[in-house]
Amino acid sequence: MVLDLLKQFFGANFLLLIVALGFFLVLTQSKESPVDRKTIRVIRGLIVLALVLATADFMESYFADLPYRTVWRKVFSWMGYSLRPLIVSMIIRILVYRSRKTVLFYIPVLLCSLVYATTFVPAWEKVAFTFMEPNNFYRGPLSYASPVLCVLYLLTLIVLVVRKFEEEGLTREVRAVVWCAVACLGAGFYEMFVGSSGILNSAILISCLFYYLLFFSQATQEDREEKELLLSDQRAAMVVQEIQPRFILEILNRVQDQIKTSPRVASQTLDNLVDYLEKNLEATDFVHPVPFEEEMNRVKTYVRIIQTGFPGLRVELQLEDKDFQLPALTVMHMVENSINHAFEGRSTGTITIKSFGSESGHTVIIQDDGIGFSNREEYTSENQGSRFGIENVTDRLQRMCNGDLNIVSKPGAGTTVMISIPNEDVKMPEKKQRRRLVIPGREKM
Repeated sequence: MVLDLLKQFFGANFLLLIVALGFFLVLTQSKESPVDRKTIRVIRGLIVLALVLATADFMESYFADLPYRTVWRKVFSWMGYSLRPLIVSMIIRILVYRSRKTVLFYIPVLLCSLVYATTFVPAWEKVAFTFMEPNNFYRGPLSYASPVLCVLYLLTLIVLVVRKFEEEGLTREVRAVVWCAVACLGAGFYEMFVGSSGILNSAILISCLFYYLLFFSQATQEDREEKELLLSDQRAAMVVQEIQPRFILEILNRVQDQIKTSPRVASQTLDNLVDYLEKNLEATDFVHPVPFEEEMNRVKTYVRIIQTGFPGLRVELQLEDKDFQLPALTVMHMVENSINHAFEGRSTGTITIKSFGSESGHTVIIQDDGIGFSNREEYTSENQGSRFGIENVTDRLQRMCNGDLNIVSKPGAGTTVMISIPNEDVKMPEKKQRRRLVIPGREKM
């Protein structure tokens, strides 16, 4: 007898049981859940209630086939009427009502359960429903309380989904919520009007599983992207903080020679070196862009140092647009590459830096009259010993400002680098406390 009932139960609720089991396995195997613990508890409770409701529906159907009335049919019918609106309210809690207080949201469910509990009181048993001899169903005036409450909850779900769409737009999450809401709505109305039980349970569990897996995959992808960005930023920060020994040694040797011939020039060179090192230490925030003027101050300091050993270097500035931001050391890196590689074997050279704006965005051009190169791979290969490569600069420019970097060059005709930054609102980084380099006995003016 019991074995036959179990076979019939598993046959009637096979899909529901498979989905519930799979959902439990997903929840238990996820070490770091993408949703909060409270919502996880609601999801687990929803799975349990869906299984209880399936059991109640199956047992009510079993006792309905008996030729005599039994109190167990009342119990399982009451459970079915009470659990349906509760489950629908929980799906709303999971999909669109996660961060709000939901105690008042469940009060109608409690009242509905009390209405159907009147069947156990002989004086009130005909208020909602009861069973007359021999085993016939009697519908009371409040027998539609549960279906009506389910409809109200489903309409509430529609309203909340529409509001979520108006607030957030058609995001990936909103699309998932819409899909789940449509599935639950369709299953709910089908079950109410056609009379087939179990469809709503399966639709709700499948929707929750789909929604949870979406959150999990999205959280995993975001976590991977954050780790990649952090690794990129750390790599850039490490190479920037590594002071080039050859460059520092060259400047110090130059200062030593200048002290003998021109102490005043040596003092200026040393001041420029301190200023240069200080500005590079300030550029350790690789999460946010910096103002263009701040970047150009860093470039000017670097050029002044280089010009003490390369007096034939000329840097022309044509800065029409200064009111924008870009990743730290972007222009600096391009100027440094031109100085180190464009003028080999020459005592003179010119670098022109231009900036101008338009309706679409901002443009920075770094142009030199050096030896040039034949392709980007050659340029990247020649400059891979710089602080951080062209690919790193391009990646940070795209990530921080949605910008682009293009390089055009011909052998013997120089190189032109164009940086394009679209008009977008970029959040200004909070200023960190400046770390100053101080030489004992000297005070920076």
